[in-house]
Amino acid sequence: MSISLYFDNFAEKSDIAVGIAKLCASFPRMEQSFWNLLAERIVANNFTRERIKEAVDYILDNFKYKELNIADIISFDRKVKLYTCSEFMQAQMNGIHPSEFEMREINDVKFWVLKEDLIKANLNK
Repeated sequence: MSISLYFDNFAEKSDIAVGIAKLCASFPRMEQSFWNLLAERIVANNFTRERIKEAVDYILDNFKYKELNIADIISFDRKVKLYTCSEFMQAQMNGIHPSEFEMREINDVKFWVLKEDLIKANLNK
């Protein structure tokens, strides 16, 4: 079980338009119908403002092919693993010290997250 690290506001039309404009400039051979479908899928997948920005930046910096697929953008997400109580206890039996975890409560359910994952995500509070 994991959770997305994006908790900011949902992407607005202007955020989506800016992201698609950047991609369109980098992938000029893609047809307008592709961009329309991409915008629809971004909304349907509840992208946040930060997630769309980082997804576009990631594609611009790392994509090496001539044609883009919808899934190349939609699949972009940053997540951390959530450990249930039993997984937390199993991790301790496997040698991970309890101090390496931090407890988080989501919808009144307790989960544990590795502090290292939070640091990597720059979300350690």
